[in-house]
Amino acid sequence: MKLLGLLVCLVGAVAAAPQKDYIELARGGRVVGGINALPNEFPSIVSVQRLILTLSAHICGGSIINERWVLTAAHCITESPETARFAIWAGSHDITATETNRQMINVDESIVHPEYLGGVNPSDVAVMRLTSYLNFNAFVQAATLQPFGSHAQPGPATLAGWGSTSSTTVPSMPAILQKVVKPIIDYETCLEANGGPGASPLGESNVCTGPLTGGVSACSGDSGGPLYVIENGVQTQVGIVSWGWMPCGSVGRPSVYVGISHYRDWIDAHAV
Repeated sequence: MKLLGLLVCLVGAVAAAPQKDYIELARGGRVVGGINALPNEFPSIVSVQRLILTLSAHICGGSIINERWVLTAAHCITESPETARFAIWAGSHDITATETNRQMINVDESIVHPEYLGGVNPSDVAVMRLTSYLNFNAFVQAATLQPFGSHAQPGPATLAGWGSTSSTTVPSMPAILQKVVKPIIDYETCLEANGGPGASPLGESNVCTGPLTGGVSACSGDSGGPLYVIENGVQTQVGIVSWGWMPCGSVGRPSVYVGISHYRDWIDAHAV
């Protein structure tokens, strides 16, 4: 899937980093190389919407922590004007349709991780407090977050989002939630693919996915969304979409995520 929004040529807005061809996967709509998800397949995912007067637009993904809090990427918040207002759509599948299962709730406040430096870096994580409580049901559920001290192991993972599906620099936004199965790759392979030490914002707390053969990646608009694996039979979130290379799905370039386990204590301490 390609993440919509700002592609960092790391998924998102143009990132403040040494390389100029990576972007934050921030605003916009689908996963490159993905397919339509099934309704209710990922009940913890949300669309983060920016409110403009009486209108709203998808800018990022997010995931439900509990009835009052949502997890997303920090750059989804900081790359927007200071006066920007946000809402989340939970239980959604087709964000262009009127859906009876959708719960739309405004965001009351956002808290960005104190080590986040802007652009993209390993601490690209934030939580959003909602103005009212979500109603949990079959379509709206909290994510199971990977516990502190765990590590995302190489193997299959599933990315979901409404980000751009285009493999060019021109976004193509999907209406229906997309999904794609991607391999988690080890840190050393990811570091080398990103140009080596110091050539990108990559840090050891990041999680990376291939395939390095290209054609499958997160893209603009996927930023802040979840990367899942199945652990002990449970759909478990191990990453938050952070950045990638443009054009999305480029050969030899991984997608990069915030590693949930590294920030789990901070998330739990603030999302209460």
